[in-house]
Amino acid sequence: MLKGASGRDVVNGVKEKLPAIQKALPEGVELVPYYDRTDLVKKAIHTVTTALQEGAILVFIILIVLLADIRSAIIVTLVLPLAALFAFIMMRWYGMSANLMSLGGLAIGIGMMVDGAVVMVENIHRHLTEKPEEHKKHEHAGKTEIVLYAAKEVGRPIVFGIFIIIVVFLPLFTLEGFEGKMFSPLAFTISFALLGSLILSLTLVPMLCTVFLKQIPHAQDPFHIRWLKQSYLALLKPC
Repeated sequence: MLKGASGRDVVNGVKEKLPAIQKALPEGVELVPYYDRTDLVKKAIHTVTTALQEGAILVFIILIVLLADIRSAIIVTLVLPLAALFAFIMMRWYGMSANLMSLGGLAIGIGMMVDGAVVMVENIHRHLTEKPEEHKKHEHAGKTEIVLYAAKEVGRPIVFGIFIIIVVFLPLFTLEGFEGKMFSPLAFTISFALLGSLILSLTLVPMLCTVFLKQIPHAQDPFHIRWLKQSYLALLKPC
């Protein structure tokens, strides 16, 4: 296999040539595959797919419990597959192959990929359900203006938060030799996925919130959220 070539394509090419090679062998001699790399690739893809599915389900359930709003949960969950798609597009753009380490990067970064979207949706949801008297700027504002205000409020912290996470992986980009070949794909994939999630959090997520979330100024928090807030405030009071 040449440097940078796809292991899957090479193995498939070998399999196509095996029948012709088998005919040229002496009678009684058989070619028996000892190691098939496609099995490893299939298992890696299956692992990433399963991790994305399980992560999406967990994120969906937790958001429903904490926000008590199924639409908010769906909007955040949509970021997972779209951020992974962005990572694959960038990998193709830079000529990176989908190997075990690069695909593993997606599995590792699932929790980080939804950070920005969670913060954005939660803040927009809070502002849409806030009473007008609690926020004077919302008294005569429409739904679009409220979403825009909420998005601007957390936009900068989201950008800094995600870039700080990407900076953590900078040492992996500087690795050379065998270590660089092993671990740099992981760092690139996670960084691509985080960059995709950042773009989606600042663009697609506010737009979806504007379209699908309802503006209910006098909505009350669910019972378990009120109980958690009361417990938290009680802990903050001096003894």
